[in-house]
Amino acid sequence: MNRNIIWGIVLLALSLFFKPLLSIVGLDENLFGLHWQGETVFLLSPSLIRTLLALIGVFMLIIGGMQLSKQRNK
Repeated sequence: MNRNIIWGIVLLALSLFFKPLLSIVGLDENLFGLHWQGETVFLLSPSLIRTLLALIGVFMLIIGGMQLSKQRNK
């Protein structure tokens, strides 16, 4: 199995179970923000992070599938 396909599956699984994993590890959603002098300057929402992980996972699966088909055609 291609390494890109494996990474794609891992990223898709992370995107599905992102919020429960955060709660199991004990991290809160403020981890994905930039804080300066006690004020929140920038904050990424967990749904945005889940969406980004899912998109990257799908792209990795597509790239891995294309590479696998090229190898089989040779």
